[in-house]
Amino acid sequence: MAQSAAPPYAGQRIETGDKWYQLFQKGVELGTWNVEKLFDEIGFEQDRETWQSLGEDERNQIRYLLSGFLDGETEVAGDAATNLSRAMGADCLAGNRQKEMFMTMLTLTEHKHTQFLDIYMNEVMDDRDNYTELDPRRGTRVPIVQTTGLGEVFEHQGLLTAKAAQTDDPVDIARAATNYHLNVEGILARVGSTAISRLPERANLPLLNYAFKFISTDEGRHITHGVELLKELLEKERAGEPSYQGVEAGIVETLYKDVPYMADFAYMYTEAVGDPLDLDIDATLLRGGNLIDGMYNETLGCDIDYLEVMDTVSDRYDEITEWDLESRLEEQERHYQQKRGITADGGDE
Repeated sequence: MAQSAAPPYAGQRIETGDKWYQLFQKGVELGTWNVEKLFDEIGFEQDRETWQSLGEDERNQIRYLLSGFLDGETEVAGDAATNLSRAMGADCLAGNRQKEMFMTMLTLTEHKHTQFLDIYMNEVMDDRDNYTELDPRRGTRVPIVQTTGLGEVFEHQGLLTAKAAQTDDPVDIARAATNYHLNVEGILARVGSTAISRLPERANLPLLNYAFKFISTDEGRHITHGVELLKELLEKERAGEPSYQGVEAGIVETLYKDVPYMADFAYMYTEAVGDPLDLDIDATLLRGGNLIDGMYNETLGCDIDYLEVMDTVSDRYDEITEWDLESRLEEQERHYQQKRGITADGGDE
């Protein structure tokens, strides 16, 4: 992150010249957009009209894409952001107070992303994917996310961030930041946002597209936080500090564990769903590969075998294109409906 000029004032407990403080301040300046004001100013009308005019296959592709975002943002805003906020106070990190300040802004913006997506999908689309009563705290994942392996990335995220908060170990923190900031936000969210930015070519959804400009800007700061955090940990490992040994291996292992499941997000772009919006699987895979190479190799200096990663993604892509999406979805929805019946009366259907 480029260092900007330090402000001409200082605090006693807060280091105003610290890069984490500057990142926090950017969040204060840029991250305070108001979801409800966006609804009032732009409105749902055009998006609803466009939604009704789309074919069923087009609606499904948008629904699948947004479902991945909704479940991801819900997970991030809940356990993950809270746990990583706690981890920012670890003794192995510098600038703890400024890091903790930034994480308050990160948590706020992630909750706003959930706020936008949840209300937007309910107001513009329909409630076919709404299973919140099965889990009052956060809702059960929508069927398409549970049907693919995308939910595995979010499960991994919850486990890693919880462990980082408990142990304050630099390797655990590195694993959690890798999954959360690089894989979920730096790859999945950026690839998905790129697809949404192309929607105006096929579908006039002004509210969705305008909101995602804010969401993408927020995510950019979150990714910067993760990259800078990992660079700090790697620097100490490469300087030979004993307690930091294993940081780079943890980063690399986390990427390889998440890669096959991240590839499932590409299902939303494949010929298996017809790709009616022409989101282009080849361009999607290239975008994801470039992000991995840029973050892991160029920025962090890790030795990621780019071709091995792409082969893993390609193999997974070949596998998922053979899936029968409709039957898998129907099976998941039947499972949810059975749970609904039990939930409703406390016994069997």
